[in-house]
Amino acid sequence: MRRKLTQSERTEVYLKTNGHCAYCGCELTIKSMTVDHVISLAHHDGKDELANMLPACRSCNHYKSTLTLEHFREAVERFPAVLMRDSVTYKNAVRFGLVTPNPHKVKFYFEEMEDE
Repeated sequence: MRRKLTQSERTEVYLKTNGHCAYCGCELTIKSMTVDHVISLAHHDGKDELANMLPACRSCNHYKSTLTLEHFREAVERFPAVLMRDSVTYKNAVRFGLVTPNPHKVKFYFEEMEDE
């Protein structure tokens, strides 16, 4: 079960990635930040501890949901193929040269930070 974080705990999570989403890297305010349990509490026996929490934008946290990091990475890497399959607008944008698909291995923002 999730516990309510104190303001100092929220700040600690926020500062882990210097005010950016741990996944896509977009800038966050502490108010707009959601807290993601890296290892899900629901399906993967994750712990409700700060060590298991990263700051995330609402979009990444919602999309990741209860996925493991590797399943989330695979889902993100499939975006170009899924868009090509499901979106006529995307297909047309590619045909007209407005969008260029760039499939590649995804490295999350927090992983890039660890490499520095």
